[in-house]
Amino acid sequence: MRRLRTTTTLTAALLAAAAVPAAANPGPQGGGGGNGRDFNVYARSLVHLEGSGYRGGGSPNVPAHFKPPHCWYQPRYTQSEMYQWARRIFEVWRHQGPDEQPAAIEWYRNIRAEIRAHDGESGKIWWFLSDDGTAEGAACYSRTRPFYRYVGPRPPVAANDGIIDPVDLAQIARANLRLPKPGLTLNPPGGRSFVGLETWVQVSDPANLTVTASVRGFPQLTATITAVPGKVTITAKGGDADVQDGRTSCPAYSKGAGAKDGCWVRFNRSSLGGRYTITVTRNWTVTTNVAGVTLPPGRVSASTTVRVDEIQSTVVR
Repeated sequence: MRRLRTTTTLTAALLAAAAVPAAANPGPQGGGGGNGRDFNVYARSLVHLEGSGYRGGGSPNVPAHFKPPHCWYQPRYTQSEMYQWARRIFEVWRHQGPDEQPAAIEWYRNIRAEIRAHDGESGKIWWFLSDDGTAEGAACYSRTRPFYRYVGPRPPVAANDGIIDPVDLAQIARANLRLPKPGLTLNPPGGRSFVGLETWVQVSDPANLTVTASVRGFPQLTATITAVPGKVTITAKGGDADVQDGRTSCPAYSKGAGAKDGCWVRFNRSSLGGRYTITVTRNWTVTTNVAGVTLPPGRVSASTTVRVDEIQSTVVR
């Protein structure tokens, strides 16, 4: 019971002393809440996202197997700011009552010794835990200890150490990439075609897209990814269809165009009053300016339907 009360009191002290509100609604710049996390030293995410491939909402095009970081340590306090932070916590905690003062004094003595070991160092050398504002981020935050770390003036770049670096930022940028659905137009128009006729599939030609993830004020903490549109694949459900695809560009039909000049579907059976489905998938290559990082490609699909009839002929005798 004593330990539980001490933990609860410490959490309350940290919440009251934190420079950034810990009870915040999750959002695109970070989330989490002051809802009973032990030793709650929550810092709102400093990761800034921008670029033509970032819209700040909707569902990103992330493959199921891709696992970007959901929580990380980010630069927070200088040496003097860390002393001030510890002092604020101590003042709040020790005023919780006489029973709390011995624990507060012991904690303050220990953390001052930890801070003092780095006197004379400059910059934001103390890094605090943050998350990406998702449910996965909150879970990552809750299971990660400690909630702050001394990192120093030259942050390491190492895999899986939890300290945010350009590799992590490239993965965060990829996790926030929004790729547009391909726009498609059929010819003949009107959602109707005929057996044995090439149904021309025009697909929109998107531009390259970029997303940059960075921590402002830290020039070494930045990464940019670039998504380049690639080949189009087309599938047709029903009608025993032949398909021509695999092109980067599927232009509109123009008079005199040959079958080799575009993308099309040729149905060999009537839909008998029903409709067949045509699905277009745009493949994207995603790269980054961070050396040694491989990112998953993108695939985005869109579908439409078409009625396919037999061509009727009339014999005149």
